[in-house]
This record gives sequence, C-alpha cells and structure tokens, in this order.
Amino acid sequence: MNRAFLVNQTVGEYRIESFLGAGGMGEVYRAVHQKIGRVAAVKVLTQATQSGGFRERFSNEARIQASLQHPNIATLYDFCEVGGQPCIIMEHVDGETIADRLAAHGPPSTLETAYVFEKVVEAIEYIHRHGIIHRDIKSNNVKISSSGQVKLLDFGIAKGQTSPGLTEVGSVVGTLHYLAPELIRGGVADARGDIWALGVLLYELATGRVPFHADTIGDLCDQIKRAKYPPPSQFNPAVRPEVSKIIARCLKESPAERYASAGELLRDVRRLAAAPDPRPLPPREGAEHGAPKPSAAKPFALVAAGLAGVVVLAVAGVGLLYFLSAPPGVTDGGRAAPNAGAPVNAARLAGRGDAAERTIEIQVFDGRAEVHRDGQKLGTTPYPLKARVGERVRLTLRRDGFRDEPVDFTVTEKKSYTFTMTK
Repeated sequence: MNRAFLVNQTVGEYRIESFLGAGGMGEVYRAVHQKIGRVAAVKVLTQATQSGGFRERFSNEARIQASLQHPNIATLYDFCEVGGQPCIIMEHVDGETIADRLAAHGPPSTLETAYVFEKVVEAIEYIHRHGIIHRDIKSNNVKISSSGQVKLLDFGIAKGQTSPGLTEVGSVVGTLHYLAPELIRGGVADARGDIWALGVLLYELATGRVPFHADTIGDLCDQIKRAKYPPPSQFNPAVRPEVSKIIARCLKESPAERYASAGELLRDVRRLAAAPDPRPLPPREGAEHGAPKPSAAKPFALVAAGLAGVVVLAVAGVGLLYFLSAPPGVTDGGRAAPNAGAPVNAARLAGRGDAAERTIEIQVFDGRAEVHRDGQKLGTTPYPLKARVGERVRLTLRRDGFRDEPVDFTVTEKKSYTFTMTK
C-alpha cells in the first residue's frame, strides 16, 4: 500500500518514525522533532482526499485547533505543506481511545466514569465559550494517555465563528450513533447537538454500549428521532440513578429540554463526582484467596496513578475512568468551592500507599498569575509547589485586571492543577 510518507522522511522540523493509522481525511504518523526531541502526531491530507471540500475542511481543522489551549484538548504545534499535501502537526497522545478501553475491559466504575466524562465536558464547555461546536463527540475521539490524561481529538468537522460554510443545506455531518434528532431531520448543528452527543458518550461509558442500536439505518434513525433507548441499568445494574438522570436530560428529543449549556451539565457532573456512592463496593476479585488476581480492572488502576493526578474534588470534581482520584469539588468556570466535601485519599484509590513529598505545578488558563499563601507572594504561574498526596492546599491567585482567585484543594497524584480566573 502506498503511503504519503516514508520512515525517516522529514516533515518540517519533524522526522517520521512510524505509521499510526488512516482516517476519513488522511493518514497519521508518529514523528519526533529533530532538535528538541518532542514527539508529535503528523496528520496528512492525502492526494485521494484533496477534492470535495476536504482540503478546506483540513485547513479549517487546523485553524480551529490552533486557537485552542486546554489541558484536555490535543495541542496543535504546526501546519505546513509537503509536496502539495497539507499536514497538521499536533500533540501525540500515547494511549487508547475510550472505545478501545471499553472493548477491552468493559464499563469502569462510577468514579472512573465521572472523572473521564468531567474532563471531556470541561473541554466542550471551553470550546463552546469560544464559539466552536465540535460536531463529532464520540468514544473514538477521546483518548486516555499512558499518564492518565483525557484528551479530546479530531476537530475535522468542527465549526467555529469564522469557519466557512462547509456543510450543504440538508446534509448530515457527524457519526450517526451520536447525532441528535434535529440533525437527522436536517437541522442546523449548534451546541445542543454536542450536549446530545455527550449524553450518548456518558451512556456508553456507563454501560459499554451506545444507547441507540438497530439492524438497519432506517430503524436506527427512527430510534434516535424518538429518543427511545433502554435504561442504562438494563445493561449495567451498578449505574447510579444520578448518572441515568444526567443521560436522560442530555438525550431529550427537544433541544430546548436538554442542558442549556455545557457549563450547566458540568455542574451536575461535578456533583456526581463529589457525591459518595451509598452502595457498598463489591469484593475485589480473588480477595477471598488472599492476594488479588489480575483482572480487566487492573489497567484502569494503572492509568489512575497518573490521572488521578489530573483531578481534585476541589479543583475539578472527581471521578475517573481508567484512573482514580478524588478531593473537593469545583464550581463553574474552575473556581474552587469551599468545603466541597471531605478529601479522598487519592494514593489509596490509585493503589499506592506512599505520601512522599512531590512537586506539583499550579497553572492558570490564558496567561500568568501571582501565587500567594497567607498574604505572602510565593511566585508566578506556572509555579512549582512542594506537597504530599492527601495534603490540603490553600492559595490565592492574583492577576491584574482579574478578581483574586481563592484556591482550596487536596493534592492527588496529578502533577498539574490549572485554574480559570475571571475579570
């Protein structure tokens, strides 16, 4: 099979190392920056797909992704052309998609589900605030890195405020199983279509399958248009009622009855993450025989060690899907909520009992801020702070033109904590 690039070929400042796969708009390669050693993914629009508006879509994808800076969105590094073929050079996420993990291990725990879903909703809330609609939210477009980070991928059909008219009137763009009823009827995509797709994703996380399934496209479209699906508990009795309620509100046939915004959805997800599960945990497999036996759940805990780090109930709620964590909750916009709940021992959740001092990094979105504690300035973000897992941290972030941001969270295994400041 002829491929766009060969191993060791140069694309900009990057050297191609291996072929990763192909999609609807081209091929993806693993590459390394020749001077600084940074690993990247190179997405190339192949000759076969350069007609029919694909080239314009590819450029639109690059423009949109270049405008985004969020810890749960893959970062764009560069955009160039090689031999007349457009290339997007972006962050390489060395992990598996949610779809791959569900296929291999089945649905995770409620905490794990809440954690991953929270990160995805945070990313969607961020792009919606910037006037961008993703239009292709699905389990294949969310990846969990080997360090436990949740990354939203593929803005190939996303639409921003300056995007050209890439969709013909009456046509449908997206993945059928995740399309909202109004889109199947030929309606115009807006943020409420993304809310619907998030509901499908949460159902999939909770049960291991999508809510709408049929043998024919016609029957599938009919199910979606009527918003008729089996209750999640039919496939996973462990699904909590709160999860089912969030899914039900996302999957309302009428867009007006869904969550009014991703921010409103995010608040409910964070409440879910912070609320204790009243039901006892099932016994660990093999516990009656002493040491636990290896099981499908083990990979989740391994990733948890890295990703449990990405959350604190005080900074972003808790939850996790293939990683674990939990400290106090967060209000809308990333503002830490006081007394959001008792801190959870993230080291224990992730299967680690040590509490050695470690360095975490305090960051803010879109700029820098001074870090203060007890009225004394410590430094400027990104600020390295020494702390132990389970330790409570109270800081104040200050920045000219912005309100002081009180920060109150419990340290988990995550290495970086990012906050949003408001004017």
